[in-house]
Amino acid sequence: MPIKTLHIYLIKKFIPPFMATLFIGMFIFFMIFLFTYIDEIIGKGVDNVTLAKMFGYMFVTFLSPSMPLAVLLSSIMTFGNLGENYELASMKSAGLSLLSIMRPILVFVLGLACFCFLFSNYTLPYIHLKAGRLLYDVRSSKPAVNIKESIFYNGIEGYSIRIGKKDNDGITIHNVSIYDHAAGRGNTTQMYAKDGQIFMSANKKFLSIKLFNGTRYEQPVKDAHEEKTRPNMIMHFKEEEVNIDLSKVKMQQTDENLFKNNAEMMNVRLLTQYSDTSIKYRFQNYKQTYNQFHYAYYFQKSLAQCRLNDSLHTKQIISIDTYMAKLASPQRKNLIEASLNMARSADSFLQSKVQEEENQVMEQAKLSTEWHKKFTVAFVCIILFFVGAPLGAIVRKGGFGMPVVISIFLFITYYVISITCEKMVLQDKLNDIAGMWISASIFLPIGIWLSLKAANDSPLFDAVLYADFFKKIFKKTKKQHAATTNN
Repeated sequence: MPIKTLHIYLIKKFIPPFMATLFIGMFIFFMIFLFTYIDEIIGKGVDNVTLAKMFGYMFVTFLSPSMPLAVLLSSIMTFGNLGENYELASMKSAGLSLLSIMRPILVFVLGLACFCFLFSNYTLPYIHLKAGRLLYDVRSSKPAVNIKESIFYNGIEGYSIRIGKKDNDGITIHNVSIYDHAAGRGNTTQMYAKDGQIFMSANKKFLSIKLFNGTRYEQPVKDAHEEKTRPNMIMHFKEEEVNIDLSKVKMQQTDENLFKNNAEMMNVRLLTQYSDTSIKYRFQNYKQTYNQFHYAYYFQKSLAQCRLNDSLHTKQIISIDTYMAKLASPQRKNLIEASLNMARSADSFLQSKVQEEENQVMEQAKLSTEWHKKFTVAFVCIILFFVGAPLGAIVRKGGFGMPVVISIFLFITYYVISITCEKMVLQDKLNDIAGMWISASIFLPIGIWLSLKAANDSPLFDAVLYADFFKKIFKKTKKQHAATTNN
């Protein structure tokens, strides 16, 4: 079999499980997102098109975190299938080493790593911007209009509506009460009717309520002082229509420029620029804080060493005790109170600066972690290939059985380490370089070790080998115990 044909064959064996596991990984992450925000999304009356856009954007954002899992699982499955079907043994018997067999798929994975970086750097920020804005708008929108029977509905600003009974057609209503306080002067308008109809306008911008055989009570005064001199107005009607503006209830579109400063919505160039600017701002803030504290509080503190003018108009430095002893009791009390107020002011000033510094450190950490993520995800794809491919060659099991168990265990380990270290970086407990690359540095020697074991056909998962090893130890221990007993 020519080498070029073999390369194509191996890549064809790798692509189907890779695409399947990539979709499964993205779907799992998407379901986690859905379970997290489901309570804030449902019941908002958002149209299906908007929800489809948001879900589509969010689904694509999980491509990058799913890529390492797909590479790991598909590499284990591919080489496990080759080993299980003795294709790997045939290739080795033809004089090909394991590294030569891995080379075409490795080139493909390198291409995936480059694509992952380019996608994370150029496409993903735009998708995060669209998804983040839509998610914010949906979460911020008010619940959809859902007026239930015999319950006051206050979901529309300025109105309280109660419907005694609603017919099966969803339009005819009975025993209607409407309290209109949209003018901001209290409950000045009230309407009661025995029957009516409720429906949305054609453009869904207004809620229309037609009332039949009812009464309207209105307090027409604009000034509270006129309440005693001007009576309420009572009007009986056969038909009255109330149109309620729903523009404030519908989802509002927020300006996307408000989200562009988030770290997830920047590429490497912008992250570097914002990070440099943040560092410069912090150093300028340090200098301003020092000067402000130095001139506003330090020289106030130097009153403890007061310069007094004696009768010869010479200046003398005295201690605080001597100065306080020469003051009268009211003056001494005023000075102590002024000193305490100055100390409290200094303490409050420092606490505000500490909180500001913590916020700046967290913002700087977010920029730094997002910058490293652009590279770590691509690099981890290559590392996990060197973990999965030799592991599959050693296990020699394909399909969705043992490879899935092993790959999920390894990926969960990698994911837990990554998330834990990232949180430590955000909390300023770990250096950004160490925190973002520690998971890759852990799995790199594991991949090298597994590659060496697989290249030497080491029976790493041979249960008989481990059973014989423990039997030898048990026999040796038993002989030593018997010798000790005889002695």
